[in-house]
Amino acid sequence: MNPVFSLVYLVPLTLLLVIGGGWLCSRSAAKAPRGVRRTLVVMRVVALMALCGLLFNFGDWRKVSADQPSVWAVMMDVSASMDVENGEGKRIESAQRDLQQLQARADEAGVTLRVVEFDQDSRAAADDVDEVVAAGDGTDLMTSAESLLVTCAAAGEPLDGVVVLSDGRQTKTPERSDFALRARSMKVPFFGRVIGGAHVVDDLELLVVRKTVTAFPGQTLQIPVAVRSYGFASAVEAGIELVNEAGEVMQEGKVVIEPNDTAVHSFAIQAPDESKLWSVRLNALAGDQRTNNNSSAVRVRVLKDSAKVFLAEGAPYWDSKFLAQLLRRQPHMDVQSVHRLSDSRWFTVGSGESEAHENASSSFPSTAEQLEAYDLIVFGKNSEHFITPEVASLLRSFVRDQGGAVLFARSKPYSGSLPEIEALEPVVWAAGSTNEFALKPSIDGEASGLFGEALPAADSRVWVSLPDLKDAHRIDRVKPFTRVLAHGEVSGSRFPLLMVRRYGQGVSGLVNADGLWKWDFYPEARDMGNMYQEFWTQLIHWMLSYSEFLPGQQLSLRVSSDSVMPGDPVAVRIGYRGGDASIEPKLVVESDQLSQPLIVQPAAEKSESGRRAWSASFTPDVPGNYYLKLDAGDLASPEVLVSVAPPVGELDELSADPEFLRTLCESTGGALIDHDGYDQFLADSVVAGDVVAGDRGVVWHPHWMLWWLPVLLTLLLGSEWFLRRRNGLL
Repeated sequence: MNPVFSLVYLVPLTLLLVIGGGWLCSRSAAKAPRGVRRTLVVMRVVALMALCGLLFNFGDWRKVSADQPSVWAVMMDVSASMDVENGEGKRIESAQRDLQQLQARADEAGVTLRVVEFDQDSRAAADDVDEVVAAGDGTDLMTSAESLLVTCAAAGEPLDGVVVLSDGRQTKTPERSDFALRARSMKVPFFGRVIGGAHVVDDLELLVVRKTVTAFPGQTLQIPVAVRSYGFASAVEAGIELVNEAGEVMQEGKVVIEPNDTAVHSFAIQAPDESKLWSVRLNALAGDQRTNNNSSAVRVRVLKDSAKVFLAEGAPYWDSKFLAQLLRRQPHMDVQSVHRLSDSRWFTVGSGESEAHENASSSFPSTAEQLEAYDLIVFGKNSEHFITPEVASLLRSFVRDQGGAVLFARSKPYSGSLPEIEALEPVVWAAGSTNEFALKPSIDGEASGLFGEALPAADSRVWVSLPDLKDAHRIDRVKPFTRVLAHGEVSGSRFPLLMVRRYGQGVSGLVNADGLWKWDFYPEARDMGNMYQEFWTQLIHWMLSYSEFLPGQQLSLRVSSDSVMPGDPVAVRIGYRGGDASIEPKLVVESDQLSQPLIVQPAAEKSESGRRAWSASFTPDVPGNYYLKLDAGDLASPEVLVSVAPPVGELDELSADPEFLRTLCESTGGALIDHDGYDQFLADSVVAGDVVAGDRGVVWHPHWMLWWLPVLLTLLLGSEWFLRRRNGLL
């Protein structure tokens, strides 16, 4: 049924009319004989029920169909990228010629052709497609194709196939699309005809290697940037500027970039007293056709607390002596050291002290509280004199649960075996050692930012000019998840020399060499700069930042990515290594793109080590810089900068994308049309098929449209009138 109004009202109204009408009929015929009155009531009730049945509108839905000839559709791209010259005119002109050829074939084969144009959505093409202008400011082929299928399905128009005339550029990706599933369910294959090819514009792109740089106040920090050249036929020279928050230029630099190559420049500048948001920008260059990628922000994260370091040396030598003196000279390091001379003689030097104190026993931290006072533990040789099974357990917890760092600075840190600390070591040792070798940074070492940014890159001549190292212990195998940052090279072979490995929330490192002190002692090494000082200080700073927790901070803040596109979710993970159960940090997101700071209450969870942790996420919709920090009362807050890049513009990349078009077509059961096979495709595919019954929708067919229904009503009501008149009831 298809009632004229809701059954909620229609049913009570029907009962009221039928019962009320029968009662009134009985009252008005009270003086008539019983048989006559009963007949009058029955005729009145039946007549009223028939009339009410009209209101219920009984019937059924019936399909409407009509014979349909073969129908093909063609989608012509009219986005701005189709206005590019293509060798034989503009891309849109090539598409128009292909369309004319397709139309001629459809007319010849008796096939109906439906023509639509699209950019960010599809629509019926203009009557004169030769006058179409390619000016759409974006391309969304998937949404446009799905819109075409929906329109054809609603019109009951079956399609034999769709030809897409496009360069394959997709600048806007829908969040969710059922296009491929819909096309396959409707059995409509798509066939792509790629218009255009590679089109490289002259462009310089600036990239800040690290969005967040960590330093201590007054420390010389490195801000590395890369400039990539696209399209230029010859080398170009470009100026780069480091700009502060007030827009003032703090440093300038120049790079020469070879064609289709990358040049790197590093700004060396003194860290400010407070965290700052600076930016790096590329000076305008004649011929650079894209300028929205010529600047980038960098967050300078300044740590107020000094790094707490404990150095333990069981076999004092020049290496450990030079290293201890170097670390004590660093203004942002508090260093405690203990050196074993014998089982009854131990020399201890405190932070800020120049004279050693002799003791009868070791002063190595022996409780969890003592270890937690440090950020980094450095071991030299013969560490078995410091590490008991109890201390080893504390060390593992210090790294795994507290986010501490351990550095084995002089190759294998013990004689024989020491199973208690094997879990902290990045390698499994073998027997033997190697002498006289050079340090060579690895690809992973450059990718990590240690080499090529903080320290010279692998191709720098400094590494071949430094004195050789010695006493590298042989390695059986490198443990999983270990990063090899540098190799030792000797006689054409190499072995792992500098390694780091995450262990829980912290990190362990290994320098598989001795003799680095010569880098500081030899005059020819100093001529290359103080590489001994730079190596150790930069390695230690890098390790401390590689650990989950920064020096002096009880909270950690990490994001899934520091560079995203609008609409991409950013996952945030928060860790805590303190013991205050009342701490409930809030995530604060600040940006010029927000009218007010965004406050997010993260969800509590447990870390792998059982420590308290939280997770949260936010989705930036507007391009810009977003500054993330934590609100946790008096606790120092870690900081992260997330940059949201502007979406790819229609004219940012003009090269055709045949792979995207191929993937789209194959997902529907279609294919990409060969460049030289267009004529054959038209001849084989665009042919008249069998006439099918096209679906034109459904209509309501009422059951009351019958000749006898009005006759019955007339008979009932007429008979009631006749009986009433004959019995004197009128």
